[in-house]
Amino acid sequence: MDNDASAQFFGYSQSATKCGHAVFALIFSIWSYKAKTVKIPMLASRFIAVVACCIYLIIEYVPHGKRYVFMSVYILLGIANSASTVLRGYIVMCSTTKDRAKAFAIIGLSLIASIVIGPMLQLIFSGIAYPGFEVLPGIRFHVFSVPIWVSLFLTVITAFIILFFMHDVHPIMTEEEKLRNGMMSLKEKIVLAYETVKNSNLKWKLIGVCLIVKVAVAFLQVMVGTVLAILGMVMYGWTGTETVQVGSTVMISFGLISISVLLLYIFCKLGEILPQEKVFLGCVLFCGLFFVITYPFDFNSQPAAKYKETTHVGCNSKEYSWCENAMVANPIFFLIATIVIFAPSLPMLHTSLDTVYSKVLGNIDQNVAQGVMTVMDDILGMVLPILATTLFTIFGIGPLWITTVVIFFSLCGLWVLNLKEISAV
Repeated sequence: MDNDASAQFFGYSQSATKCGHAVFALIFSIWSYKAKTVKIPMLASRFIAVVACCIYLIIEYVPHGKRYVFMSVYILLGIANSASTVLRGYIVMCSTTKDRAKAFAIIGLSLIASIVIGPMLQLIFSGIAYPGFEVLPGIRFHVFSVPIWVSLFLTVITAFIILFFMHDVHPIMTEEEKLRNGMMSLKEKIVLAYETVKNSNLKWKLIGVCLIVKVAVAFLQVMVGTVLAILGMVMYGWTGTETVQVGSTVMISFGLISISVLLLYIFCKLGEILPQEKVFLGCVLFCGLFFVITYPFDFNSQPAAKYKETTHVGCNSKEYSWCENAMVANPIFFLIATIVIFAPSLPMLHTSLDTVYSKVLGNIDQNVAQGVMTVMDDILGMVLPILATTLFTIFGIGPLWITTVVIFFSLCGLWVLNLKEISAV
């Protein structure tokens, strides 16, 4: 839709999205904590999502520079999705320590379902290539807009569900507490907050470990979300439609396997059977293995696709100086490895880390703490897409994969060093 949207621009868009997500994750968390409500921040996030979808659907009114409109849509959707931190805190308040893994698996199941639905719809409607057909003046229906149409519909539905079926479970402040809180100066409130945190007996070391190890998860997400998104067209020379079809097939396969794993958490009590701190370690190691076996060695690789001026796909030596001798893993092997490794590992990785982190925090209002975890993720998300696309542009896929492997196994070492303490929580 915009041939000037380069790999680096995509990285900048991802970083800007993460920036908005990080800032508003804290805003929504603090808002929910101070106002003692979940519904209002969640409804606000749904309104922002509706606005983002509407902007995307009227993109045809922008004759030039559509990529900047896409960036604004990504940022707004990032802001809307940042309310998920409030939902995480809500899940903790509604669940017990015993069924915490099951509760987080339900959240993961909803996320995976959304991941599957989008590509499935794109695969079904892949025959309606851009520009598609006009629904209303300036509003078109095509393979790229299908997920947005569905997202708009589901966002409106979820807003009604939040409004009429979600119940706040925050402890309600008494009139005396409200009066006392209103009479306190800012300094007194800060001192009180400090004393509360000081006397809470939080396990700061383990909290720090969880936040640092989040780096590995964030880096993995960046690799999957940023670099893999451009590999098809740049390294394999697939057209936009072919990339959508292949990506949709992979995501549907990924989703079906992931859903099966999460259903084991929900109905077979996998979270109670397996120690989640060890599950997390195993999943991180397994994901790290992906970047080892898909590294472009001579025995498992092929030359990168040559650039085609007519379709604007392939490795363009004017944009990537390393194209002449670039190698990339066999596409069939690469796609199979992506599904076999990531499909079972990612949902278990996220569920286990969320479970461990919530147990480490203990019996406190976790809205702000969950927000901090999200902000940690987003800060990395601001830097890493630019770093990843820059490394890809300058050096190619090899150095990027090596960097990822080093980070993965270094953080695995940190987790192992603290595994005994984490297991005792």
